[in-house]
Parts: sequence; structure tokens; C-alpha cells
Amino acid sequence: MRDFSLIQVNLTGDQCKDGYFSGVNLSGANFRESDLQRLVFYGQGINFSGSDLSDLDLAYAHFEDADSSGANLSGACLWRANFRRANLTGANFSRSDLQETGFHMTNLSRCKFSGAKMIDTGFGFCDLIDSDFRDAKFQNGVGFSKCDLTRANFFGTEFKISEVNDHKPGRVVFKDVYFKDTIMPDGAIWNSED
Repeated sequence: MRDFSLIQVNLTGDQCKDGYFSGVNLSGANFRESDLQRLVFYGQGINFSGSDLSDLDLAYAHFEDADSSGANLSGACLWRANFRRANLTGANFSRSDLQETGFHMTNLSRCKFSGAKMIDTGFGFCDLIDSDFRDAKFQNGVGFSKCDLTRANFFGTEFKISEVNDHKPGRVVFKDVYFKDTIMPDGAIWNSED
């Protein structure tokens, strides 16, 4: 597959379901009101930096090795989406539905997650330095494993643990996580050394 570029293209209202893309440059593209379910973006050269993906249905989408730095994903449905080895520095996930979304070996520094809904969401080996989780809602089995949460802000975050479908209640887990000047839901500041 050859690399191609759609820099700042307007794809408003288009349907692009179930596609596979590698090496495509979509930086600054406008996808407003497009349907991008089940798309797979993989390999070096995938570039969504600065793209507008807000309020889209990106359920089951897969972003591997993609540069999505500064992308606007606010209000997007990212149910069961997967971000692996992606660069999402400065991306906006405010008010997004991140149910069963997976982030693995992903740079999420300076991301905005304020007001996002996270149920069974997983963060593994992620850089979350200076990320903003204020007023996010965490439910059932959200996990942070081997993540750097330096200066992350969880102030006002709701950690709601409840039973679902007669299963044991889930929990929010912080395993082998690095805290430094991390603001927790009650305003307390955590440090790994403390």
C-alpha cells in the first residue's frame, strides 16, 4: 500500500466504515459528522495531528503507531477503540465515551479527559504527564498499569464502583504507577516517594 496525503481535507458527513489505512497523512482533516466505525489505522506515517474527530462514532477503531497529537476527540464515542504505540500528546478527549477503550504504550501527556466517561478503560505503559482528568467519571475496572501520572489532575473525578450484571464489582486500580505532584479527587497531592 502506498503512502498518501489528505492534509486538511474536509470529509464532513462521509462514511468510511471497516477500512484499513497505512501511511496516510490526515493531519488537520475535518471529519465532522462522519462515520468511522471499525477503521484500522496502522504503521508508521499515519498522521491525524490536529484533526477534528469530535463527536464522531469511532467504536472499535484501531490506531496503531498513529500520530494523533493535538487531535480533537471531544464528545467522540470511542467504545472498544484501541490506541497502541500512538502519540496523542495534547489530544482532547473531553466528554468522550471511553468504555472498554485500551491505551497501551501510548503518549497521552497534556491530554484533556475532563468529563469523559470511562468504564473498563485500560491504560498500560502510558505517559500521562500533565493530563487533565477533572470531573471524569470512572466506573468498573478502570486500570492504570506502569503509567507516569506526574502532575496529572484527577480533582473532582468520580470513582464509582458498582455491580454490573450480577458480577463482582469492578474497581479503579493503580499498579506500579509513578505519582509526582499528582492531584487526586479530593485535592490531595500524591507523590510516589511519600
